[in-house]
Amino acid sequence: PAITWNLGEENTNTDAQRMAFADYIHSLDPYDHPVVVHTFPKQYDKVYSPLLGHPTIEGASLQTNDTWEQTARWIERSQAAGRPWNVCLDEIGPANTGVKPDADDYEHDEVRKKHLWPNLMAGGGGVEWLFGYNYPHNDINLEDFRSRDHMWELTTIARRFFEEHLPFAEMNHADALASGEQARCFAKPGTVYAIYLPEGGGATVDLGDASSTFEVDWFDPRNGGALQRGTGESVTGPGRQSVGRPPRDEAKDWVALARLPRPSK
Repeated sequence: PAITWNLGEENTNTDAQRMAFADYIHSLDPYDHPVVVHTFPKQYDKVYSPLLGHPTIEGASLQTNDTWEQTARWIERSQAAGRPWNVCLDEIGPANTGVKPDADDYEHDEVRKKHLWPNLMAGGGGVEWLFGYNYPHNDINLEDFRSRDHMWELTTIARRFFEEHLPFAEMNHADALASGEQARCFAKPGTVYAIYLPEGGGATVDLGDASSTFEVDWFDPRNGGALQRGTGESVTGPGRQSVGRPPRDEAKDWVALARLPRPSK
């Protein structure tokens, strides 16, 4: 189920060749795995634009450091073309750094704050981590995936949050609905709002015309675990309301989750 056919490393084929490759792969693959395309950071428009709407191209595999911006952009453009894409993150730079071994960067703060959570908060399909060539077990000579064991744990923590607490396929990026330092918002307006705060602190959420009361919980993207209560238990619309502050470690990254109360069993 995890297979993705990725056309090229910094792909330099023609538009016609990319389309033909995708058509051919789909003609062979009985399981209909997605076909995506990887290219140079400065060639997104040149490579991706002609592929928008093509029936056998499922997405972009980004090489970027502007993770949220590029993920959101190609999701929006593919939606406008009538065939929404799965936009994943393939490679972060610089190439000699990527994701460092746990021994050199155990917390992986920059990777988590600037790439892992921003891709998902933009509605992206997730990440494939590059291991920079200045470090042991890099992208050329990798022999031990355990060298980045904690990065896998942090990735799993993020994935489980989206799987267990959000109707992901029904939501879209909606940063205009939230305020807070560098806040990112992923929402199904009127139902659920997730606000990622890479620098912690408090936040507000714009509930629009909804007069409902929303439960507010907090999620720790560094350690995972159960949802927690912060300084406030709920917010009631309409309009922009404060979701309060996280339960502890206010200067670290947190996710505020405001959602309609779940029906009692």
